[in-house]
Amino acid sequence: MRLPSVSLLVLILMCGMGATAAAQQPPPETGLRRIELRADEAGAERELHIRPGVSTVLTFDVKLAREPAGRLKVELERADAFTRVEPGETVLRLVPSRELKAGDHLRLSVRFEDGAAPPMANFVLRVTADRADRLVEVVRESRAEASVPREVREAWAAMRQCQDALARVQAMPGGLTALRLSGALTDGGVVVRNLPEVLARWQGSAFVAMQLRTYRAKGRVLVEVSLRAREPGAPWMARAASLAGSEGEFLKILSVWQESPVTSDDSKRIFVEAEADESLSPESWTLWLSEDGGSRALVLSGIGFAPLGDGK
Repeated sequence: MRLPSVSLLVLILMCGMGATAAAQQPPPETGLRRIELRADEAGAERELHIRPGVSTVLTFDVKLAREPAGRLKVELERADAFTRVEPGETVLRLVPSRELKAGDHLRLSVRFEDGAAPPMANFVLRVTADRADRLVEVVRESRAEASVPREVREAWAAMRQCQDALARVQAMPGGLTALRLSGALTDGGVVVRNLPEVLARWQGSAFVAMQLRTYRAKGRVLVEVSLRAREPGAPWMARAASLAGSEGEFLKILSVWQESPVTSDDSKRIFVEAEADESLSPESWTLWLSEDGGSRALVLSGIGFAPLGDGK
């Protein structure tokens, strides 16, 4: 019997994953900002966006001044409305609490140690519901690179590398294009196998397996299992997985993806993807899944994969 079309299969999988990701997508953040302080703008206020519950970190290219008692010279309006106010020699972390509401405006001032112009920086913190400046680099104009603290330069170099890596990932295509570029989508397509007989003979102590299905494409296999917890308790997330053959061989696991924690209220899907070449034995594989620490594990034996181009 011929399998469902590749397009239909992949679209069903991608739509299910995409809907979950969209539902969990956080509000947009403004990410990195760089603010340059000019000597002829002493007293000018720069506006920053903050959001309750979201950390905003300011880094400075010079040490902050201290009072005679040793306290850093940082003045923050309504400081008690922040869950975190953590000043350091060249950094300041702020975490607004839920007490602050969108539209609130607070003033922040910091004074620098070396006394060069400008001697201080002034900011207006604007509270918003959907926007925050997560990391703000504050530098003074015409400051020599060599005078910037080494740890600040290294931190910003690492941050820019992370930004570049994220941009590359976000630019990669998804869906059928990604499958085609990876080499998994060929003329042989993707073959699917339902395994109700495995579920019929499996009795799990902690979980009820509602559905078990395997997929096979060139160079990889995918196991999809739907689980529900037998008893109410702590939600369960699969963090580790293995696929072992009858002769003790193991497949290289590429990813373990779960749409949401397993509870006793509803079944949730878990996808385990692994590398597999043409010599893959189609029968007698065992799937092992475990959360962190391995206190509750799932073991399903007798899993099989349909041969490419001849699914059953």
